[in-house]
Amino acid sequence: MLLQSLVQQTDNRQGDVPEYYLTRRVMWQIDLSSTGNAEPLVIDLRQEQRRITAPYTGRAGTKPAPILFADTAQFALAHPGLVKGPDGEKTLSISSTDVTKAKTRHAAYRALVTSWCNDHPHLAQTQTVAAWLNSPAPTAWPLEMDKDHLVAISMDGEWLHDLPDARSWWADKVKKEKSEKAGKTNQGLCLVCGHVMPLLSTLPVPIKGIPNSGMNTQLVSLNQPAHFRAGTKQLGATPICVDCGTKSATALNTLLADPEHRAFADESAIVWWTRNPDTDTSMWALNNPEPEEVAQLIAGLRHPRRGRDALAVLDEDAFYALTLRVNTNRVIVADWITIPVPELKRRLGTWFADQQTWDGWNNTYTYWSVWRLALACARWDKRKNKYVDTTVPKHLQADLTKAALHGAAPPAHLLPVLLQRVRADHHLDRPRIALLRLALIRTTTRHKELCVPQLNPQSTEPGYVCGRIMAMLEAIQTKAMPKVNTTITDKYLSTAVVSPRAVLTRLRIGARPHLRTIARTSEPAAKAMDNRLRDTFDLLDTIPAHLSTEQQALFILGYDHQRAHSARAAAEAIKAREAGKELAAEQQADALPQAAEDADASDDTHW
Repeated sequence: MLLQSLVQQTDNRQGDVPEYYLTRRVMWQIDLSSTGNAEPLVIDLRQEQRRITAPYTGRAGTKPAPILFADTAQFALAHPGLVKGPDGEKTLSISSTDVTKAKTRHAAYRALVTSWCNDHPHLAQTQTVAAWLNSPAPTAWPLEMDKDHLVAISMDGEWLHDLPDARSWWADKVKKEKSEKAGKTNQGLCLVCGHVMPLLSTLPVPIKGIPNSGMNTQLVSLNQPAHFRAGTKQLGATPICVDCGTKSATALNTLLADPEHRAFADESAIVWWTRNPDTDTSMWALNNPEPEEVAQLIAGLRHPRRGRDALAVLDEDAFYALTLRVNTNRVIVADWITIPVPELKRRLGTWFADQQTWDGWNNTYTYWSVWRLALACARWDKRKNKYVDTTVPKHLQADLTKAALHGAAPPAHLLPVLLQRVRADHHLDRPRIALLRLALIRTTTRHKELCVPQLNPQSTEPGYVCGRIMAMLEAIQTKAMPKVNTTITDKYLSTAVVSPRAVLTRLRIGARPHLRTIARTSEPAAKAMDNRLRDTFDLLDTIPAHLSTEQQALFILGYDHQRAHSARAAAEAIKAREAGKELAAEQQADALPQAAEDADASDDTHW
């Protein structure tokens, strides 16, 4: 199914990339003159970072085959390579082994290009190329050139490998070489297209662009006895015809080279495409969600299409996503999904709804990209005021993408790791709240009424209520001591999350002098805050001594909801005061002293 989808992708995008061509970075250009009078011009393209679609095929072993018109300097120019000299500087190798190898490979390259010239005597470029081949092999090269640098040949500025005759000739040659050896042509039923065709012995195009991939990374490779099936190695037990093998590998390389259809996550590469190539997929990378598009996806959850119209849409288009990794030059398919486009939109809408958080100051909902959620599970560096990206749990970004596309739960270890990070580095921001809420919703079937973006004041869930109480006690302290350097949250939240009874009992006693301080300037505000705190304590039969992992998550969620709710109330109190209105007792309690200074701020960072 995977190979069939890739072949279909190539057929739907005919003309994008020629057969056995690949996007490559060319570093040097040898430009021939059609007049034949001028010396070939050597152009350094390294600073331009020039990438071209050029011939390519997989090669390995002690006698690798040359590539037409676009090969390394060792093949194209007999470059022996650079070595480190006694002073540490790189110098041209004079080793007899390196020189002999370079001459041997250059001779093979000349033979390949000569064969092309002999097959195309009618072309105007043939005479110029033949004259260049007949000239002596170069003995001097640019100082910065090395043997592995890609060198492409052009004439009067036009790449020779872009000639239609070069494309068709190269495709025919590679197909012939990658099929069984002459006299042993293997005809059989291709597992991909279902037709009797000449079968490949190995896939002709290696896969490029996956993190940690090598020069000859193969999508299908059976070259060790442990891999053999019925004693047959390579593709003998996996019959794939020449066309299907070429198209599938070419399609995958094209997707990996296209930023609109691929994303990298740690050691993984994620590619996606649709049956209809004109379908917009910019939103589906989950890397940069736009609020307007997210709002449309979430709105679609409330008004799903029903009946025959919805069933008819299911077959209109399909979405494919593939997660790849590499192990010793073999591609690992970590995840593969095929779903209708309407179902994809439903799952994406659910994904963003599950991680939705509320910014109380600005009264807006926030959404986060997959990579930003994964980063929130890393260690927070207080000195640099940022996350340490090297501490993100392995494969977490790819696992979150998989959860989004499959509509499944994130990894089971996510919630404990996230809670440990919060307790250890004393940092709580909106991406961490979003990730915590997502993990809660998708890993538990209980407490659905609490897994909402905003406050639920009627909930009696102990962990949630304890978190609300902690936020209220913090607000009382801040109201009484606007310039305090270290809040009770800084000191006690790590302990309160695990063992709330001892901490909250002590802090409630400590809040009494703060309330008396508030009463000196605003007795109604002090009474409102005291009543609010007492009513919240009354929601509990008893303060729990210890909280489970799930209850700890609910504690932090309750803390966040209460704090965001207070931020919204404070913002409204500021507006009322600016309008000259007299504040009620509740509004006086919510109008914290520092709120006037931070009215244009966001509550992204809580702790």
